Amino acid sequence: MDNKKEKILIIRLGAIGDVVHTTNTYRAIKKANNLTEIHYLTTSTQACFLENDPEIDKVWAIKKEELNLNQIKILANKLKNENYTIAINLQPNFKTRLLVFLSGIKKQLIYKKSFKQHAVENFFQTAKNYFKNITLPNTMRLYISDEARNYAKAELKNLKRPLIALNAGGIFSPRQGRTYPIEKWIEAGTILAQKYNASLIFTGAKEDEKALLPLTSIPYSVSFVGKTTLEQNAALIEQCDLMISGDSGPLHIATALGVPSIGLYGSMPIQRTGTFGINCQSIKSNLKCVPCNRRKCKYIKGTTKIYTPCMEAIKPEDIIETAEKLLFSKSSNLSH
Repeated sequence: MDNKKEKILIIRLGAIGDVVHTTNTYRAIKKANNLTEIHYLTTSTQACFLENDPEIDKVWAIKKEELNLNQIKILANKLKNENYTIAINLQPNFKTRLLVFLSGIKKQLIYKKSFKQHAVENFFQTAKNYFKNITLPNTMRLYISDEARNYAKAELKNLKRPLIALNAGGIFSPRQGRTYPIEKWIEAGTILAQKYNASLIFTGAKEDEKALLPLTSIPYSVSFVGKTTLEQNAALIEQCDLMISGDSGPLHIATALGVPSIGLYGSMPIQRTGTFGINCQSIKSNLKCVPCNRRKCKYIKGTTKIYTPCMEAIKPEDIIETAEKLLFSKSSNLSH
């Protein structure tokens, strides 16, 4: 890059956690050359995390269904007017490659997925191959609107601390091996509430609402499952002293917000999608098949079981032990 002013389009349309993991890539570029103008193309779902970011100059928010051939041509004509010098394509497929080509962007950096690196490092390396002088930050950051933050503070103002978020959602996700059994959530949550006099909040999507209702049996708990927008959910997490979750978007949001976090890992490889940053830890199953990175678990195939053996093998006492370390470490802050 060497002091050359660039106008960059970053493309990542995928899952929330993936978009969060790309944030260090553009932060590194911006830090190396503050004159660089950075635009980001993503889906409207996760655009809220980019629209308040001071290091993003413009967000292009689209719906996935808008990427049919006709819409690609319309969007390409709009992008062509921006005169980008380079595209960092972090979601390379036929449609996004075609979009870049039709936009007249001559230089395109193509992301290649690797399981030998953490996703944050993998996305960063895509840019590093061209922007030689950039360095990877060791923590992530997200920016939330004042409106969402004020909502969260109002909702949580009467809850005592420590305040712990349990993200138990994703039960009906097509990818198995990332959801912790509900009865074990209840066991761990009850111990946290009673042993540390903690308040607990639960997060999850609307489709999880009925399945997660038993969590409300935990003392001093409040459920926000299916009751918030994505940004409001993030703002609630930001106010917490600890987040516990399977490998999910909310977990990676928490780490990017600087919230001490515990990730529970079964099928997913920690080296690829484990918690990233300080004051966070990943707990993995000790089964020999871990991590398999399979969408469907071969051990529950053909059954009505929801939870995989690898997630069932994680002990609540291991969560409690790790939670105590993170809650009461010298670097943790219980006075938001």
